[in-house]
Amino acid sequence: MKFHRLPIVLILILLATSIPVFAADITDDEVVAIINDRKITLSEFYETMEQEVGTFVLAHMIFKELVTQKQKALGITVDPLEMEAYLAQNIAEIMYQLGGETNFLYYLEERRLNQDSFIELLELEYILYQCALQETEVTPDQVTQFFEENRDYFNQQESVRASHILVKTEAEADNLLKQLKEGADFAELAKTYSNDTQTSSFGGDLGYFAKGEMVPAFEDLSLSLGINQFDKVETAYGWHVVLVTDKRAAKEANLEEQWDEIEDTLIKFLASEYLGHYLYRLEQEANITILRDRYR
Repeated sequence: MKFHRLPIVLILILLATSIPVFAADITDDEVVAIINDRKITLSEFYETMEQEVGTFVLAHMIFKELVTQKQKALGITVDPLEMEAYLAQNIAEIMYQLGGETNFLYYLEERRLNQDSFIELLELEYILYQCALQETEVTPDQVTQFFEENRDYFNQQESVRASHILVKTEAEADNLLKQLKEGADFAELAKTYSNDTQTSSFGGDLGYFAKGEMVPAFEDLSLSLGINQFDKVETAYGWHVVLVTDKRAAKEANLEEQWDEIEDTLIKFLASEYLGHYLYRLEQEANITILRDRYR
């Protein structure tokens, strides 16, 4: 079972399963439009709408209810910050896969979706994934085999933990370096001056990263500095004042020492890889009654 980074599992694909849908009869003859002498009634409007998008809408409603019931049964609560991070990351991945924001919006339009409804689908997918995580179990043999097949993935590369303050000009960077040499607190300077709004509130902390994960000039400086050393570097984003706070040496993977990490990675992989199967299982376990002939 070779591990690889998976593309986003679009919930629109999951909804293409055999989940049945149903609808009530519409008998209201209210007129909703008149074209010359031709009247379009509410019943005609609903009938046409049902034919064109009814399958998707009702499948979505059933899917939402299945996920909600399973979430409640498992007692799963959603962390708003984790949900927000999940949405941001996956929307960015989807846009990249589709070739940019314009193609993304066209993709939604083709499927009669707006951004709000698409985000709702991703939120449901996230909850479905959390349910799948809780119900995915692995054996020791599976963990061992997964490790042997993916040993390189678990090798620890040389990495560095750094913080940065992003500014527009070299003069601003030099001024910050001067303040740091005089004893100023790096985190406070980052909160006050950094243009990187995603990290400034955390004192500019970027966490650990290895070679190949940042722009070359930035990571070259970070890897060359010692712990608690700082300097400046220019990239396409502007000028960075960089402080190294920790370093980790390269290390070969060890099954026993990294057992929990490897087991957790395998569970996440399986939950994501077979999310469609998990949704199908929920459908099969549910008692869904089909009331409308056209959907039987």
